[in-house]
Amino acid sequence: MSIPPAVHAAGAPGRTEEPVELRWLETYVTVAEELHFARAADRLHLAPSALSAQVRALESHLGVRLIDRGRRTRPALTGAGQLFLEEARLTLAQAARAEAVGRRAGRGELGHAEIAYVASAAFSGVLTDVLTRCAALDTHLTVQVRELETPAQLEALSCGDVDVGFLRWRPEYPAGITATCLLTEDVVLALPDGAPLAAYETVPAAELRHERFVAPHFDEEYGCRDQILEVAERGGFSPQYAPPVRDFIAALTLVGGGLAVALVPDSLRRVRIPGVAYRPLADVPLTTRLVGAYRRGETSPAVRGVIRRLRATSTTAVA
Repeated sequence: MSIPPAVHAAGAPGRTEEPVELRWLETYVTVAEELHFARAADRLHLAPSALSAQVRALESHLGVRLIDRGRRTRPALTGAGQLFLEEARLTLAQAARAEAVGRRAGRGELGHAEIAYVASAAFSGVLTDVLTRCAALDTHLTVQVRELETPAQLEALSCGDVDVGFLRWRPEYPAGITATCLLTEDVVLALPDGAPLAAYETVPAAELRHERFVAPHFDEEYGCRDQILEVAERGGFSPQYAPPVRDFIAALTLVGGGLAVALVPDSLRRVRIPGVAYRPLADVPLTTRLVGAYRRGETSPAVRGVIRRLRATSTTAVA
C-alpha cells in the first residue's frame, strides 16, 4: 500500500519518484521507537537484515539519513529523522483510519439508506425494530424515513429513489424487486364505539349487511377490497362502500365519526382515535402481511446492511 501523492519524496528535476511504501514507514517508526534494530526486528517479525534493508531503502528514496548507526552507541535519530518520524506516524494513522472506514463501509456500518413505509407499519413495531437494529453495534449508518403509499413505494424502489420499503403484501412486485414477510397479523373490525355492533364480543359477518365499508384507495385491487368481499360473501350480502381514503388512519377517522366501518390490521388497535372500537370477526378468519421490499442484487453496502437487519426480523420470503 502506498501513501498519498502529497507525501511522495521529491526527486531530482525530471525524475519520476515512486511513492513511499507503508511497510517502510512502519519499519522506520518501530526502529525509531525502539532505537534498537534487533528489538524492532522482533516486534515486526522480520529478520534484522531485512529490517535494515528497508530502512536503507527509505533513506535512499528520500535522499537523507534518518538514523545514525553508531558502532559503540545505540542508534539515534538525526534531525531529519525526528521531523520525518512525526509525519510518518500521522501517515500510518491516516492509512489505518482509511482502512477501517473501508471495512466498516463494506459491512454496511457506514453510509446512507432511504426507507419508506405505509402509515400502518409505524404501529406494528417492526419498522422501529429494524431502525433499532440499524442504530446498534456502534454503526454510523444514516437512515432517512418517509411515509409513502404502497404503489408510490414500489415505483420509488424501481427507480432508486427509495432503498427499502415497508408495505402491505402484494401478489406480485415490479421486475427486480423482492419482498420478505415481516409480520402476519389478524384483521379486525373497526366500528363506531356507540354503534349497536360494539356490544358484540365478536361480530358475525351477517350483522354487517347494513354497514358502509371504507378502505384505502390503493387497496382497490388487493387487500382490503378482497377482504370486504370475503366478509360480504360469508354474510350473504353485497357490500356498500364509503368513498375511499388515503390510508388506514384516514379510514379510522371516518369510523370515529360514525360514517363507516373498516377492516384493519390488528396492530392499529394501538391507534387511540376517539369514537373507535375494535372487535374480532366471529366467522371470517382474515390476516394481513407486512413485508419489507428491496431491490434484488443491491450493490450498496449500506443498503445491504439495512436489508440484513430487516431479514433478521423476517418470517418468510415472498418473492
